[in-house]
Amino acid sequence: MKTLACDLGTKNQIPQIMDLCCSLSDKKVGHPTLVLVVGIPNVGKSTLINALAGRRVASTGDEPAVTKGQQKVKLRNGIMLVDTPGILWGKVENESSSFRLAATGAIKNTAMTYEEVAIFVAKYLLENYPKSVKERYNLGNLPLTESDLLDQIGIKRGCLCGGGRIDRERAATIFINELRSGAVGKISFETPDLIDQESLHLETSLTGSTDVEG
Repeated sequence: MKTLACDLGTKNQIPQIMDLCCSLSDKKVGHPTLVLVVGIPNVGKSTLINALAGRRVASTGDEPAVTKGQQKVKLRNGIMLVDTPGILWGKVENESSSFRLAATGAIKNTAMTYEEVAIFVAKYLLENYPKSVKERYNLGNLPLTESDLLDQIGIKRGCLCGGGRIDRERAATIFINELRSGAVGKISFETPDLIDQESLHLETSLTGSTDVEG
């Protein structure tokens, strides 16, 4: 397996993707090199295909399930790209993984409320990206809790109701949309160490539950 980290905003990296695909293929004369584009919903698979094709050939959107069926796109260099609908695990047992998927827009917004997702994200950013939070929302001091951060964002973005109350759902919606657009900064919600810790915790929890039931 080979990997290639790339930024679609950097045009000279796009040919590298196609070169790598060709190098991994046992191409037969007269047959295209089939390249399957696969991943979870709303991560930019169709955007990648459009960049490789150099034109808009696949539908894109800011919500999951824009691609409804398999699409094939033939490129000039003998590559046939296959765009597929996003795929997810049948069951996500790790609750934190569910929140991360919701934060990135990989699952529909109706699965959780914006406020629930925003609270999860706010806690994670305060612990791991405090500088990005301070700079984006022009905060003198970091709030002590994720709830306080959401309230501060609501004040900064003018999400106020009658009597000066903060419209937290509106503040949460703005916060999550800014996160998804990249305005908060380059954020990684997963690291190898974090996934190892959560997997161990989940395994321990499931084992303990099985022992009790037995």
